[in-house]
Amino acid sequence: MQVYSINGYGNLSGKNFSTSSISGKPPVVGTITTKRLNLYNISFGSRNMNQILEYTPECSGLGLPEASLGGEGVVGFELGESLNEHEKIKGKPVDDRHVMPIWNYDNPKGGHKFLIHRGVSFKDLDVLPDTFPAKLFISANPGETKEEVARRLKLKSLDDIDYVVQSKPNGSGPEAQSKYCIIEPTSAKGTVKVPSTTGQLGEMKVLPYQLMRISEKNPKYNKFKTRSHNYFLYTPELARTSKPYSYDCWGNTPFEAEITSSNGMRALAKITANQMDTEEFGYFKPASFIAHDRPASTFMNHIANMSNGGNREVNGIKIHKVEHNPSYDYQGRTKDPFKMLEVVADERDMEVLRNHPDYEIINKAFKNGFDSLTDNEKQIARNVIEPFVAPFKDYFGDYNITKIPIVGVKRNPRNMSLGSVSWHFDAEMKSPDTPDAAKGLTGDYASIPTKPVANGVTIKNLAFDKQDAQFGRGNNGLSAPENLKNFTPFSYDGTNIKEVLAAKEKNAHWLTDLIWKAGEKGQKELNKLFFNEGQIAEGQKVMGYLSPLKDGEIIILGLGRPDTQKGFPISTGAALHFFKRKDVPDEMKSKVKFIFGAGKWNENHPHYQAIVRDLKELVKLDGGKYKHNMMYIDGFTPNRMNACTHFGSYTSEYEMFGITPIEAKAAGSPSSVTATGGFMDYTKDGINGFTTKDVVMGKPETYGLTYNDSPEAIEKARIEHQIPQVSDNYKRMIELYTNDHDGYVEMCKKNIDEKVDWHNNSAYNHGKSANRRYLDDIFETEKGWRARSKKAMRRLVGEFGSLKENIEIAARTTKSRPVKIILGVALGVIAAGTGAYMYIRQRKKTATTVATNPINDPKASIATKTPKETSKAA
Repeated sequence: MQVYSINGYGNLSGKNFSTSSISGKPPVVGTITTKRLNLYNISFGSRNMNQILEYTPECSGLGLPEASLGGEGVVGFELGESLNEHEKIKGKPVDDRHVMPIWNYDNPKGGHKFLIHRGVSFKDLDVLPDTFPAKLFISANPGETKEEVARRLKLKSLDDIDYVVQSKPNGSGPEAQSKYCIIEPTSAKGTVKVPSTTGQLGEMKVLPYQLMRISEKNPKYNKFKTRSHNYFLYTPELARTSKPYSYDCWGNTPFEAEITSSNGMRALAKITANQMDTEEFGYFKPASFIAHDRPASTFMNHIANMSNGGNREVNGIKIHKVEHNPSYDYQGRTKDPFKMLEVVADERDMEVLRNHPDYEIINKAFKNGFDSLTDNEKQIARNVIEPFVAPFKDYFGDYNITKIPIVGVKRNPRNMSLGSVSWHFDAEMKSPDTPDAAKGLTGDYASIPTKPVANGVTIKNLAFDKQDAQFGRGNNGLSAPENLKNFTPFSYDGTNIKEVLAAKEKNAHWLTDLIWKAGEKGQKELNKLFFNEGQIAEGQKVMGYLSPLKDGEIIILGLGRPDTQKGFPISTGAALHFFKRKDVPDEMKSKVKFIFGAGKWNENHPHYQAIVRDLKELVKLDGGKYKHNMMYIDGFTPNRMNACTHFGSYTSEYEMFGITPIEAKAAGSPSSVTATGGFMDYTKDGINGFTTKDVVMGKPETYGLTYNDSPEAIEKARIEHQIPQVSDNYKRMIELYTNDHDGYVEMCKKNIDEKVDWHNNSAYNHGKSANRRYLDDIFETEKGWRARSKKAMRRLVGEFGSLKENIEIAARTTKSRPVKIILGVALGVIAAGTGAYMYIRQRKKTATTVATNPINDPKASIATKTPKETSKAA
């Protein structure tokens, strides 16, 4: 029981009392008098059921490009904001707060980044500038505070400097402009001990951390309603990274990024335990935690370690891991057991290793690699280390970050859960019919209960009703005031679908007129229409351009992330296939225009090269008849484009949820989608959209192949199988629009009428909104704190190999033949099962052994042979 002195509650009527619900504070016990009070908070380990903490690497609410690379940024922002705005728990408003990993452009020192704004007092500004020149952002040394930097720079006032997160400038040079987020330090800080990645195995290093709150004073693109209740987690390791994930938007990373993220989660676990349960934070002690995406996977491990180590403050907390992308490229894998050890081990584990009788051998492996060892030493080192991290091995034998929450659900099912962001994909990632949806983890997901929640989309964030909202990153031709004044805003009121479609028709003409004029002037003007100078300098460009839209023609839009997952060769290949069709009249083909676009590709990527090939072939097709019917924007994905188009096209090879078709739906645009994931949660073929007949990521046998064929051949077969099916949908779209326009209007109305916001999307979420799924089904908030399991959590790791001398001695000294047999079996399994038998003979001592049960269950059998067989082996 912890007792804290609390002063200054003012004058209250004098009487003895005891309560547990004063402004969400812990129970208070004392004597009320008319004098200044000295009351005492007595913590019984309870946590606040209406409070939720979310860790989200991306968060579009920041308004910074790096925080909106994928759909997770939308989810990471909108879920919490919607919970706060719309939901209550037993009459109390939900208090959901975000924590994001800190990152900064060009910050190799790992200290804080500062914005120096001499002569520009933020206190005097109602709205802060959107950008500042790159020359005004400076990197401090680790540990340097705002006051110390101000003295070093001889600033006259602390009003001239602020802590900041800096976005990458639009261009190069000191005058290039950067977006930013002003942040402020909080009292939630300290150090955590983490396994050292250098030096000797088992050594710990001290990592400082601090929670930084987002300032209420920030540019208008920062959309958080209560900014000071949202935070960045600072560590020097995280501060050196240039993106929220510590790796690029395709998931590529050295495994060291996983160690950096894990160390951040150690700090956040310590903060979550009790460091925000103060007046400064409004006594924030959340009962529930939402862990978004791969960097948050290790939070379960560290909370379990804390609970198992005796920290009762975290007992009872529920943690839900949201699987945004469990595909193979996004899982975070290593074959090095020492690297995984650094991710999941704590100080107790390092002490065990330092005291291990075979420390010298395993330390040699740690420092120089397993290849530096003899064969026997390799066996010894692996027999000691591998069992500890064995629970996290996937089908391919890799140590896998994404498997940590799976183990968490098995070990602590009352405290830990996970689920995908759609019901359909949740089934796909478990199904043997779609083994590549979560390659290497299919069986693991199938072995646990999962709790999927279909995402939502907050429609008002799409800005269809705003005249002056920017397109893309702004400062481009589409966003120029002289062009935006001709954009037609619209808002749907439940009855005015024809008015909405008329506004979209005007915008479609507006858009294609601008594209045509720019394209006719040349590539430079075309690029400037969609990109600002900084983006153009980075190589972002437009390929092809459209002719002006005529009455009766349609625009099909497909936007997404530059990623293999998004299947762009299916989109462009299907468009080319459509224009080649013999069963569609040329006149009808000419009425269809395509706009595809994604963030900037690596131009060596085979999917990018396929897009280029399709565009080049289209230019030559039928003498160039359709060369102005398709264009591709390399680096452009603004959802506001849905206000200018008639249909959507989304051809993901696999899709967890799919934010972009939902955004199209909110604009009243029906979409063609591939039969995967969330697409199938909310798209009904022929009713509110168009789906392909077959899933994309089918088994190779579907296409006459096997896994002995190359991955390239399998993917090519999958793409080619989908192209004619998507082409069929394009044909259905123009036929519907041309021959049954009333049917088209009705389909648009079905889409825009569907409730897609987080608090009212029950129609495609099994009868309950996403918000209530989290609150009722996952966190069980209405049941109250008493219903939570307060038992110490079980650790997720295995055990290190240890001496079993007591078994051998017992086997030699006991007089009971049955016991001798049993002990012999145990020793034999230990030896024969791990290769340690050779070690016994070599060193003539008791074997160093492994704990073959990866979940430390003393009741579980470790035998894989019958007692008779094992005894013979021994």
